[in-house]
Amino acid sequence: MIEFAFRDEKMEENCPKVVVLSEHWQKDIERLGKEYKKIQDIWSKNEEILTPILNRKQAAQILVDGEIFIVLVIKDKNYKRIGQKIYDKIADFQKVSLIIAPQCKLEVENLALALEYAAYSFDKYKTTKKSEEFAQLETIFFPQFEQSQNWKKVVALTNGVRYARDLGNEPANVLTPEVLALDIKRLEYLDIRVDLFDMDFIKKNKMGLIEAVAKGSSNKSYLVVMQYVSNPKQKTWNLGLVGKGVTYDSGGISLKLDNQQVGEKKDMCGAAAVIAAMKVAALQKLPINLIAVLPLIENMPAGNAYKPDDILTSMSSKTVEIIDTDAEGRLILADALWFLQEKFGAKKIIDVATLTGSTAYIFAGLYAALLGNDETLIKTVKKAAEIANEKVWELPIDEDIARRLKSEVADLKQLGKKEADSTQAACFLQNFIKEGTAWAHLDIAGCEADENGNASGFGVALLTEVINLLMEKSK
Repeated sequence: MIEFAFRDEKMEENCPKVVVLSEHWQKDIERLGKEYKKIQDIWSKNEEILTPILNRKQAAQILVDGEIFIVLVIKDKNYKRIGQKIYDKIADFQKVSLIIAPQCKLEVENLALALEYAAYSFDKYKTTKKSEEFAQLETIFFPQFEQSQNWKKVVALTNGVRYARDLGNEPANVLTPEVLALDIKRLEYLDIRVDLFDMDFIKKNKMGLIEAVAKGSSNKSYLVVMQYVSNPKQKTWNLGLVGKGVTYDSGGISLKLDNQQVGEKKDMCGAAAVIAAMKVAALQKLPINLIAVLPLIENMPAGNAYKPDDILTSMSSKTVEIIDTDAEGRLILADALWFLQEKFGAKKIIDVATLTGSTAYIFAGLYAALLGNDETLIKTVKKAAEIANEKVWELPIDEDIARRLKSEVADLKQLGKKEADSTQAACFLQNFIKEGTAWAHLDIAGCEADENGNASGFGVALLTEVINLLMEKSK
């Protein structure tokens, strides 16, 4: 992780200086102030060279009296784009000083997170990478800013996002359900209680949907429960979370096409976001009670795998007719949601899942689909998404679409038509939400990967902000 230093800490005088300007960069330079007179002098002496470069929104690198100055212009407040643009220019330096024109109106916390995001790489399995290919950057100085009061949150959040991305990028032959379960167990050092329940427990508690999906894999399956309790006198949960943890999704008997299978190791990114958000809360020792339930399975074809036309019995006792074994996520979430309500009495729940191709197709990874049954919780998630710079778009729970799930031979069909499956999947899950439970569903399909196909850590920041907002309400 990058180290960040502030005005009230020791500054490095000789490191390269990166000057970030807004679209009104000429005025920005004038307003930088006396302490940055040297930058203004550089501008006046190099105006003819710099003007066409900055007009094209490109970065200019200048060497003046042995000092390196990098000047660049930003045109919006998309922190990830800004962070990547800056990082591309500074990755080869060990230390840099970052000077931000006031007109940019950038929040240092969001910028630090964006720079950490840009600096991330997953190369642990590369055996031929040369040392000079690794980024050199270690420290970024913010000479204009003092360390903010909520910097502890930034450090915890960057840790959590990195953790979620690492989990999502691990290959499925390494990160089996059991390995993931044991990795979660390690978080008990943060005073998170972690219980690992195996298939015997799943069968004993009649979670027929989880059992059916899991049985086609030769790898052990688990149901993981995480409990973070900072107020033991409070007998209720501020928030319950459920995350889809399919460590590899082949589609099962309804096998995916070859070109659909690459990337399916990230079908556990909903669970990764939940796990990491719990870790972020615990790292900060937040005064809140949180519980998470994570079904960890592989969806594989085998002689004993569940099949289309099967009828399964859920933990809620509702029976489900199977239409497509590649719609396994809603099945394991249904049992997990019921378990969370039945065994732990959670009254406010958010589930997170890479659930439907429909969502990925509609939003192209730019938005997560948001659905639910409680207007107040939906508003909280929307507000959190805005603060976290992770976009969501609300879709309706529609009765006409819900009617597609009527079965001739069971209580429910798992799937009706293929169209509008973002809403259809949520309508299916709503059948497993008890009356009086506030529930929101986040379908992050498409958002779980960045433009290079690597895990993005989407949802960690969003859930962190939901937790913060709920904490404020409970005061």
